Amino acid sequence: IRRQRQMCIRDRGFTSAIAAGPLFAKDFSYTYVEGGFADVEVDNDDADQIYGGGSLALDRNIFVRGSIGNLDYNRNLEFDTVSIGVGTPRKLSDRSDLVMALDYSFAESESTNPVLDNIDIDTLTGSVMSRTWLTNNIEGNLSAGLAYQDVDGDSDSGAVLGAGLRVYIVPQFSVAGNISRSFVGDYDTDSVGLNARLSF
Repeated sequence: IRRQRQMCIRDRGFTSAIAAGPLFAKDFSYTYVEGGFADVEVDNDDADQIYGGGSLALDRNIFVRGSIGNLDYNRNLEFDTVSIGVGTPRKLSDRSDLVMALDYSFAESESTNPVLDNIDIDTLTGSVMSRTWLTNNIEGNLSAGLAYQDVDGDSDSGAVLGAGLRVYIVPQFSVAGNISRSFVGDYDTDSVGLNARLSF
């Protein structure tokens, strides 16, 4: 009886090891296309954002990424946005990557109000982000960065913080929810968004 119990315990341990083995064995993809939308609030002024973009892994240690989008305020003001960046992932463990990136973004306003038309905003952001497998198909993200922003010659800097959850419907397709807050300039900016991603 004792021997049978020992064999059962060993079998259970072996089964558990097999079940747990592939849980965090997957590598994160840095080649993908994605699109999404977000609700953006700047000092109680709401805007709707839509964007599309992607990332391309040049090798295991570096990737380039970019996006285009539109930020539409509810007072006859909108911004066309373009972003480009480069980053490098570093493996922290079997289930976590640390991603360091540098991104440049440009935004230009359109408005029938001459005071608000043709406002140029240039932003350079250095950031770090963690990517962690929380389960076999759920990824958790935490990010922090420092941004330098120039608005028609007036410059400022501040922190940018974010968090998100990504659910993989299938290994190549996922959806995510994310929140972020920017402390750059005179007004804090809050964003809550959803996106869909196709990885390769």
